[in-house]
Amino acid sequence: MGVNDREQNKKDAKRERAAENRKRRNSTGGPGNTADWESADAELLRKAIASVARDGGAIRLGYTRDGGAYAVGIYGDGDPFTEYVPPSEDLDAYLRGVIEDYGK
Repeated sequence: MGVNDREQNKKDAKRERAAENRKRRNSTGGPGNTADWESADAELLRKAIASVARDGGAIRLGYTRDGGAYAVGIYGDGDPFTEYVPPSEDLDAYLRGVIEDYGK
C-alpha cells in the first residue's frame, strides 16, 4: 500500500465518521424561535468554516424557505448535502459537532 493509498484511506475513514456523526445529530426539533445566524457564536462559526475548508470542502449557510430553520450545506465530503438545524436546538453545539467531524 503506497502513501497515496494510506492518505486516501484516512480521508475515507474521516468521511465515514462524519457521516455517522451527521446521522446521530439528525434533528427533529419542535417549534422554537426564528432562526437567525446573528445568534451563532462567531468564533465557532469561523472554526467550522476553517475545519471544512482545510479538508478541501466548503460550507453554505442559509435558511429554509420559510426561514424556520438554519440550512447548512457541506461541499467536498462526497456528494453535497444540506443539514437543517431548527432554532429550538443549540446552534453552537451543532457547530462544535462540525468542527469535531472535520477538524481531525
